[in-house]
Amino acid sequence: MFTLRVKLLVATVFCLLSVPATAAEGGFTLATMPRIDVHSHIDNTWEVMDQYMELRRALKAQLNVEMAMWVSVGRRDQGPPDFQQLRERYNGRILFVIHDYKISDGIRFSPQELVEWQERGAVGLKFYPGWQRGVQVDHPANDPTFHKMAQIGMIGASVHVADPSGTWGRRTEWFPEPVEFWRQQHAWENVLRRHPKVVFVNAHMLWLCHSDEQLDYLRYMLTTYPNLHVDLATAPEFMHPVGRENLRAFMIEYADRILFGTDMGTKWFAPDLGGAAENFKSRVPNYQRYFDLLETDRVLPSGLKGEFKIKGLALPLDVLEKLYYKNAMRIYPHVRENLKKLGYPID
Repeated sequence: MFTLRVKLLVATVFCLLSVPATAAEGGFTLATMPRIDVHSHIDNTWEVMDQYMELRRALKAQLNVEMAMWVSVGRRDQGPPDFQQLRERYNGRILFVIHDYKISDGIRFSPQELVEWQERGAVGLKFYPGWQRGVQVDHPANDPTFHKMAQIGMIGASVHVADPSGTWGRRTEWFPEPVEFWRQQHAWENVLRRHPKVVFVNAHMLWLCHSDEQLDYLRYMLTTYPNLHVDLATAPEFMHPVGRENLRAFMIEYADRILFGTDMGTKWFAPDLGGAAENFKSRVPNYQRYFDLLETDRVLPSGLKGEFKIKGLALPLDVLEKLYYKNAMRIYPHVRENLKKLGYPID
């Protein structure tokens, strides 16, 4: 009898230990959890947005991935669409923000216009100081916009500050010298210091992902400014100089502050990394590289042309849930309600 009890106890423990972590920890598995790309560039045409739904089906068929939603941070020549039609046609799977890609003369949206766009359905404001040297994102002329954002709860969505510097200044419009890069970083910190109530999501990990030293500075920024977040758009192409264990520890420590995004768009989505602009389904390998980096420990190509290597981070499931959908659900308006309407079992 005692031997039987021991056998039953061992069998019970074995069964408990054998339950997959993906099923035991959060209710979602990697195959079923909704994923939200918070940084895409989708042209304002129904044809293009229909193609994104084709991309969603391709991701499910080829990778068994549940891409639930895209947030488009705009294109230079396109404004947001008819939001009512957008909701009806795609059931909330595509959200738009308003944007200003040239703020040298001040952010172009007045405080009242922010209110109007938010009421129509815009889920945030993206702005970009631009490639010009000397642009002052912290100019006092922008303060009324930031004050209104805090007042109405408008998100700073994938705000683009600075550009890769130093050895990564490969494109002529990027900053080959570090002085301008750090001037813009410090100007941005002035904005965060003066407007602590605005929730900001900075694009590209604030471009502080090119070395262990930069990652330490990003730690300082996230620790100092609790309403600051970053997205991953394009950043994996630049992460290979960072120590893998340091990067993995950072992603786990600041999991509540990092959002999944790719920077893929209608006309540009790094076609030299495995796709063709005219074929939306060819973007599947681009998404797979992001997923492999975050979910596996495989050695992957990195760099803009895949000329370097980076080892996957194999992040825990609870961290992946935050990156893929929980942080977006907490930060962006309409995301939670849309996920519920789409049938995802969100608590």
